[in-house]
Amino acid sequence: MAISVRNLSVDYSLPHGTAHALRDVSLEIQKGELLGLVGESGSGKSTVAFALMGLLANNAKVISGTAKIDGKSFDLTKPNATAALRGRGMAMIFQDPMLSLNPVFTVGTQLCEVLRRRSPGSDRKTRIGMAEDALDKVKLSNPQRRMGQYPHELSGGMRQRVVIAMALLSEPALLIADEPTTALDVTVEAQIMREIIGLRDRIGCAVLLITHSLGLVTEYCDKLSVLYAGERLESGTVNEVQQQPGHPYTRMLFDCEVQIDRERHADASENRFTVIAGELPDTRQRPPGCIFNGRCDVSFADCAVVDPGDYPVGNDTEHSARCLRLETP
Repeated sequence: MAISVRNLSVDYSLPHGTAHALRDVSLEIQKGELLGLVGESGSGKSTVAFALMGLLANNAKVISGTAKIDGKSFDLTKPNATAALRGRGMAMIFQDPMLSLNPVFTVGTQLCEVLRRRSPGSDRKTRIGMAEDALDKVKLSNPQRRMGQYPHELSGGMRQRVVIAMALLSEPALLIADEPTTALDVTVEAQIMREIIGLRDRIGCAVLLITHSLGLVTEYCDKLSVLYAGERLESGTVNEVQQQPGHPYTRMLFDCEVQIDRERHADASENRFTVIAGELPDTRQRPPGCIFNGRCDVSFADCAVVDPGDYPVGNDTEHSARCLRLETP
């Protein structure tokens, strides 16, 4: 069963105008797939997640958008449209697990609460057993001891494992992981990603991975969608997008990745890294033409006036990009 989002647009009311954070963003994830959502800070990645979860800030408004999750359709413009799915049909792993763990309750209490919501008729002993089993499955040492501890007594990686265990217990159709490894070192990062993949494999859920790291996406994801200034510029399978980027912005993002085996100068000051010149456009007033025109290294006259649609890239029907250079003559 596919998880789909269609034409999602979100605005934020600010003191000096309205910021158009997302404009007609559409995504689709098949059951058991992992979709990587990438882009610079401010591109709207987390706004997609919060709109789906119904956790947008008070100054945000969903202007348009529908979602199909767990076989049910939702009008995201309605307040709390997906509230009934939180902790059941949907689960979220935050960048900082302390945002989703209550500091005044033990780990065990919070895990058992997930089970109480999912299975109201279950008894306490059964819930405790299932919670301990979930902690064991995400490879958290000494589950019985962890059940009695508070979040602040655990390391960042251990807290993230607790959140993954909560997701495992809720058995969601859609798991959203919003920068789940940003605050962790590279060793723990790999462990956490393996646990997310393991959770996906156990319950067969769709996974939306929001990240800055194209390295994570190319290693773990099946598909890739690229956001820029609130618009989706490219989407397709990871292999196709990596081998044949259809949009200049995607190509530039890959060029910015620093390969671990890249040759480095002995004098650190002589090392040079690729960056994308310029800044994101002001989301309060979208410029005419292609949204990336001001920073593109291959733009031409039409790019300043024509807003491109989605064009196919190569022979892959799932690979498309919003670039006029792909338009069939």
